[in-house]
Amino acid sequence: MKKTTLLLCFLFAFSWLVSGCGTASSTSAETPPQKQVQVDKNYLFALRTANNFLIAWLNRDASKGSELLTDNAKKSVSPEDLSLFFSGLSNPHHQGFEIIGHENAGENTVTFHVWLYEYYSGDTPEPEKRPEPYTIEVSKVDENTWLVNNLPK
Repeated sequence: MKKTTLLLCFLFAFSWLVSGCGTASSTSAETPPQKQVQVDKNYLFALRTANNFLIAWLNRDASKGSELLTDNAKKSVSPEDLSLFFSGLSNPHHQGFEIIGHENAGENTVTFHVWLYEYYSGDTPEPEKRPEPYTIEVSKVDENTWLVNNLPK
């Protein structure tokens, strides 16, 4: 009798796991279908530029960051504001970034959603919800070159 009970329990548990633990119907209603990202050469070049630009921000490297900006982006802010964007303040300091999602704004332009995080030394902040993302627009300049059109806004 014990073997039969064990076998039935095992079969029930196995079928429950295979069916998605009883959550298949509830998660499909809660999670909207994701838009399929087309990963091609242009997307990869744009993403690399966005990453390198934000790494320059993280490292407070205004020289490298400025190299990744279009002339229009450089002209849209004063040299002082551009320098301040990259160098930041002594406290808080640049701590990290995230790039999540993108929108194609034409064949030669990709807009990325980004979050920039700063940390106050000596502070233990309360957890909070992530704010709305900034956006950066990255455009194709030539076959293998993409540049950032704006500072995150």
